[in-house]
Amino acid sequence: MAKRNFNGSQINQSVTIAEQAGAAIDDVRNLILKYDENGDVVVATDGTAPIVGIAIIEAGYNDISGAESGKVAKGDQVDVQIKDIGYILAGGAIKKGEEVTATAGKATKAADGNYVIGVALSNAAENDYVRVQISKYQKNAAK
Repeated sequence: MAKRNFNGSQINQSVTIAEQAGAAIDDVRNLILKYDENGDVVVATDGTAPIVGIAIIEAGYNDISGAESGKVAKGDQVDVQIKDIGYILAGGAIKKGEEVTATAGKATKAADGNYVIGVALSNAAENDYVRVQISKYQKNAAK
């Protein structure tokens, strides 16, 4: 093993990380993201793969007209929230206290075996924002 000196190194306390988009996304804001095979972020289509985090509300283009707000092209930077409490668009009814995963990038109730982004801290109807305590893990499969 090579000799390394970690004196003076710090733990990164940032809630967000900057990643590269692996595909064009029409509106990435508040969607759940995962890594693709190249290590770039893409929309998490379901709960079968590990989840990276949530695209922040300011992610993507920010134009005054709103016509292209949230849009990203492949290779663009996407800021991703990876810890603490965040907001996700709901893909269906969510109840406070439920474990949530991704369906087309939106928060839905996690099933056994799904990768979980966190626990809902509020109730939400479809296309509302649900407040989530980010705590990533894979839910145990049913026995």
